[in-house]
Amino acid sequence: MAQIKDILGLKEMRDCKTLIRQLISEFVGTFMYLSVVLSAGIGYGDANPRVVIALANGLIVASIVQIIGHVSGGHINPAVTIGALVCGHIKLLKALCYVVMQALGSIAGAAVAHAVSSKGIKGNLGATVPYEHTEPMHVFALEFLMTFLLVAVVLSVIDLRRGARGLGSASLAIGLCVSGCLCSCLPYTGSINPARTLGPAVIMNIYDMHWAYWAGPILGGFNAGLFYRVVLRVHREEYNLETRSNE
Repeated sequence: MAQIKDILGLKEMRDCKTLIRQLISEFVGTFMYLSVVLSAGIGYGDANPRVVIALANGLIVASIVQIIGHVSGGHINPAVTIGALVCGHIKLLKALCYVVMQALGSIAGAAVAHAVSSKGIKGNLGATVPYEHTEPMHVFALEFLMTFLLVAVVLSVIDLRRGARGLGSASLAIGLCVSGCLCSCLPYTGSINPARTLGPAVIMNIYDMHWAYWAGPILGGFNAGLFYRVVLRVHREEYNLETRSNE
């Protein structure tokens, strides 16, 4: 029974004050992300400035992580939450609550983006739909690979046993990873975040290959968490950057 309670994370769920702050942070963070980032491509129509969209996504993610990271971890992405769960940074019940708040923030943010966009330019509200000639398995594979990389970066910068010296800004590393992935893959697909896909899909009723934008990132995050936990995570006896830098 004690083991089940530990897996579920019942103890940390009893800290209502901290939990509420974390859930509000995830809602507000995802809301801000969707309400702002969707505008990056809306006003350009068919021109589709991929570099602008990629940079906007990365810089906004980095900014939001910088704002709320100390409270909730700044996940704003169900795939990141899954990776953190597998790696042991968050318990099951709290992870489920995070995903619910991210979904609600996503829909609310997309609704605001829809409300403030002129009718003539809003198009599909930046919905993540596959580009022409892209097959469902292509979308799934690319979303899996991009999210695997993103979640691995997130787990690396929150791994306190690595030591902090010389690693630079955690939020910037995450944002640069997002921009790099999108610069590479926007000609084919571009989400890396089921919450990024959900909001516009609900508001615009667009669900083209929607399953791939959930399955790819979720499985990518899960496998990144497993890989980091088994292979990459620093153990007590291993090299520690912070310790060595003080010698």
